[in-house]
Amino acid sequence: SESTMDARIHETVKSPSSPAKKQTTYKILVIGDPGTGKSSIIRRYVHNVFTANYKATIGVDFALKILPLDNERVVHLQMWDISG
Repeated sequence: SESTMDARIHETVKSPSSPAKKQTTYKILVIGDPGTGKSSIIRRYVHNVFTANYKATIGVDFALKILPLDNERVVHLQMWDISG
């Protein structure tokens, strides 16, 4: 049985141009000491960009990476960037 705290949430996603796809969502919490590059790693993975400028995360930031597995399944990675 799945609890509300389960990292996997199963639901159906529909778009006008495609049939229903099975979606699995994983919440990934990125934690670590201040200034270690947590935000940079997330930004690079999700948006494929890197910035050398340091800006401290205040509170929490979120990013979403969508990974199509095949024509029937898609994975959503919710990246949680917690301030150090």
